[in-house]
Amino acid sequence: MEYLNPNELKKSIQKYFNKGGNIIDIDIDNINPSFCIDNYKSVNVLRDSSFRKEFNSLCKGKTETKNLDEKQVVDNKKIYLCKESQIRDIPFLLQSLFEKPKNYYIFGTPSKFSFYHSILNIVDKEFILNGSIHKEKKIDEYRNDLVYNLDDMYSKNIEIYKRKRFKKSTIKENLLNSKVFLPCTINYILDYYDLCLLIIDTETYLFSLGNEFNKEKDYIIMIRKNNYYQPILNINGNNKFNWEVIEKISKILKPEFDFDMNLEKNNSEEKISINENAFEKSKELNKNEEIKLEKLWKYKLIDLQNIAKKISIDLKKENKNKTKDELYKEIQNKL
Repeated sequence: MEYLNPNELKKSIQKYFNKGGNIIDIDIDNINPSFCIDNYKSVNVLRDSSFRKEFNSLCKGKTETKNLDEKQVVDNKKIYLCKESQIRDIPFLLQSLFEKPKNYYIFGTPSKFSFYHSILNIVDKEFILNGSIHKEKKIDEYRNDLVYNLDDMYSKNIEIYKRKRFKKSTIKENLLNSKVFLPCTINYILDYYDLCLLIIDTETYLFSLGNEFNKEKDYIIMIRKNNYYQPILNINGNNKFNWEVIEKISKILKPEFDFDMNLEKNNSEEKISINENAFEKSKELNKNEEIKLEKLWKYKLIDLQNIAKKISIDLKKENKNKTKDELYKEIQNKL
């Protein structure tokens, strides 16, 4: 088969039309249909464009970041962290905590000083807009303020801190020289801002409090993996909740440690001790013939032990004390 020179073919065609020739149909075998005018379709290159890649990069970590050819598989029972400076929608597991879950999101913090970044993003609405250099300066100012006010805050909360065995020197050292905060330091920072912190652990799927439960304080929420913290923020800047968020989380996750939701700070700053609270509950049980079992999180272990004794349930199993869950289930079944 011989091939015509393109230039010669062009000249022959032009000469044909100059002599008044008409367009004719030519049957050609094995022709590529895309070469035909009637079959031409523009190629969609959006998936591979630099614009698309840039968009994916900016939204990476958020729900909008998806492979256009494959559906993203999301585990509704998982809580995922974000990469630094990226955001992620509230996971399905935690959406019942919020009236409008779409108004909230998880914000990715640097691994260095993640708790500083998390709490400043919550309490300072302008912090998220600052560049990295300004953020570092803000953190230095914040740390200096915490150290400067440590003496006054420690004296103000001395009874609580002594009961918890918090040492002022330890808190100061931790603030100045460490990227990872001890529980005593986190407790002090929250007291400094007059806040309570709900912490959701992404490995154990348990929740805990950063300081003592208090119905009179506002609550903030962070998720944590090991000692890495990320805040939950609101698109309108309303980053605080009331104490009822603890009731809501207790219906979703279990607490890491037992805590007393009846332990409140009154005007005289007196606290009801665990033993006193248990004693009062035991007296109420003796007065009432009928036992009304409340939700598990409202009880201490000693409370359930007192109820178990009253209805003749053994407190031990294989020479070991039964756990709260075990006692609660047995009491529930017997009642």
